[in-house]
Amino acid sequence: MHLKVNSILIDEYRLNWSLRYLREAKVDYECLKLLTDRETYTSLGSTAVRKAQTAVLYALAEPTSIYNVIVSVVDGGAKADDSLINTLASMEKYIRNIVDNAYTYPREIYIRLVGEQISIAEKLLEKILEVYTGERLNLAS
Repeated sequence: MHLKVNSILIDEYRLNWSLRYLREAKVDYECLKLLTDRETYTSLGSTAVRKAQTAVLYALAEPTSIYNVIVSVVDGGAKADDSLINTLASMEKYIRNIVDNAYTYPREIYIRLVGEQISIAEKLLEKILEVYTGERLNLAS
């Protein structure tokens, strides 16, 4: 099976959810930097990277549908001919690494990895929204 994304269409509903998930990911990230209990900060970090990923997915399609495509590519059941799908598959692998190895990373490295993933998602979302709106947006705050 070959998968390809032909166009990007986004409505106000998905746009608003996308921006909400990104805001929540950033808030979770700021909170996790204040925590010292490993179980709590790793749980919050995992939630933050998944919210950042969901923000990107909402900008592209219904999140569950596109996530299933990504998982199919990551798990080897499909081949993607599209650079966006390949980028999203790489993002999924990176997130899985963060989540699966959360307890093995020193706190500072874990926090940095979570922050980097949120930043990557934010930049990708900016690019997607630029295609949609025709304007360059800055979502960093």
